Amino acid sequence: MTPHTPFIGILGLLIAGLYVGGAAWLAWWMLEPINRVAGHLQATTRYLLTDFLGLMVLLQAALAVVGRAIDTKPGEDRSPYWIVLFVALLLMFVLWAASVSVVSRAGITLPLRRAVLILVLVPGALAEIMAVPILLTGCYLSVTVRPGDWAARFWSESLQVRILGLVASIVLAILWGLTVRWLSFWVLAAPAQPQAAGAVSDSAASV
Repeated sequence: MTPHTPFIGILGLLIAGLYVGGAAWLAWWMLEPINRVAGHLQATTRYLLTDFLGLMVLLQAALAVVGRAIDTKPGEDRSPYWIVLFVALLLMFVLWAASVSVVSRAGITLPLRRAVLILVLVPGALAEIMAVPILLTGCYLSVTVRPGDWAARFWSESLQVRILGLVASIVLAILWGLTVRWLSFWVLAAPAQPQAAGAVSDSAASV
C-alpha cells in the first residue's frame, strides 16, 4: 500500500458522492413539474393499452442494443451475454413500471402524453444522467491524451477536433436536458386536467 492510497480512496468516495448527488438533482430538475403534480394529486395507478405498447417498445430497444452481443461464434460461452440481456430487460421493465406509476399519480390520461413520458422523458433523463460521467471522461482525455494513444486513435489525433467534438457533445447534452424539462411541462398541459394544470402553473411560477 502506497502512502497515497488512503487519499485516492477518499477522493474516489468524494467523486462518487458528488456524482450521486448531482445525478439526483439533475433528475429532479428535469422531471420536477411531473413530480410536483404527482405528489399533489396522488391519483391511483391506471393502465392503458398504449402503456403496454410502450413497454413492448422499451423491451425491443433493449433487445436491439444488447441482444446483438449474443450472436457469438459457435462454441463460445454465451451465459454472460444472457445475464446482461436479462438485466437490460429488467431495467426496462422497472423504468416502465415507475413511469406508469408517475404518469397515473399525475392524472395524465391522454395516450400520447403518457407515451411521451414513458418512452422519452424517463429514459431520456436516465440517458442524461449517464452522459455526465462520459463527458467528464471525455474532458480529461481530450486534454491529456497523447498522439498515438488508443484514445487519440479512437477519436482523433487532433486536439482541436477532440475539443470541438467535446464542446458539441456538452451543448447537445444541455439542450437535451432543457428539452426533457420542457416536455415535462408539455405532458401536463392538457385541458382535461384542470387540477394538474393548476399544480404545474404553480411549479412554473416557482422556476
